[in-house]
Amino acid sequence: MYAGRYARKGFTLLEMLAAMGLMVAVAASLYSSLYTAFRARRSADRALTPTLTAWRAVELLKQDLSGALPPRGILAGGFLGYDMKDRRGYDSDSVILHTTYVHTLDDKLSHGISMVELVVEEDGDSWRLVRRVTNNLLSPRAMTPVTQVLCRGVRSLNIRYYDGYGWQDEWDSSAYEDTLPAAVEIDLVVEYRQNGTGQTLARRLTSSFPMPCGVSQQEQGGMQI
Repeated sequence: MYAGRYARKGFTLLEMLAAMGLMVAVAASLYSSLYTAFRARRSADRALTPTLTAWRAVELLKQDLSGALPPRGILAGGFLGYDMKDRRGYDSDSVILHTTYVHTLDDKLSHGISMVELVVEEDGDSWRLVRRVTNNLLSPRAMTPVTQVLCRGVRSLNIRYYDGYGWQDEWDSSAYEDTLPAAVEIDLVVEYRQNGTGQTLARRLTSSFPMPCGVSQQEQGGMQI
């Protein structure tokens, strides 16, 4: 009769405190694991960002150069590659070309014949790679180029041109019977500051590719790239 009246119907205070302690321990463990994972992700992102920036710039350069028009015919313009150095002594090459389309930074296409200038210029205490696009080349008045920043923190940019026999540091299409190079090599170095130490580090990307409208193998005697 009295046994049912005093039967246990809940947890004691000690059991509840023990359960809460276990919950706190599990929550702390999960928080520590998540914090470590997010910190690792942030570190990986910081390490990859300079490489991704350089890769993106190289891809845009490849698209512009691969779309260059042969410097012949109506509205044809020369293909000029200059071998230059900046005041720091680093390679700072530039290119002037004409193309029927320009890839914008949001991956859209700007149609029509345009003149594109790719150049490295000073930007405060650093350097940047910019693209200057001049549209409407038949306009009776001088058109102001549209300037787009492709990459910041540029240390050096070296561009070489393959003529069928060897790599050249410069290219003037008028000296090559109004032809484009058979292939182009891009060597881009970007620099950035490491968090915590403030040390300046560098990332380097090199890419070579054939030019679709470049000098043909027949014109160069069956050359091999």
